[in-house]
Amino acid sequence: MLPPRIRRQVDPQYTADAMRAKIQGIVLLAAVVQRDGRVTDIRVIRSLDQSFGLDMKAIEAARKWEFYPGTRFGEPVPVLVNLELTFNLR
Repeated sequence: MLPPRIRRQVDPQYTADAMRAKIQGIVLLAAVVQRDGRVTDIRVIRSLDQSFGLDMKAIEAARKWEFYPGTRFGEPVPVLVNLELTFNLR
């Protein structure tokens, strides 16, 4: 089995409240990369914040990611993956 490879990665956007609170860190998501490379069935494994909406912003960004699908015996297959999305005030 070959795992999926990232084709397009989208960074998550801050909410205004989270920027004011200067929250930084990582949201860990579990998701399924489908046969066509789309990301579906996203859920939060490790939350960064539940008050300022960063978990939802991470999910929104992850939906826009695109992958080259994982393959098994040369055929595309759905694969469960973990995604780390970082919020960093630069």
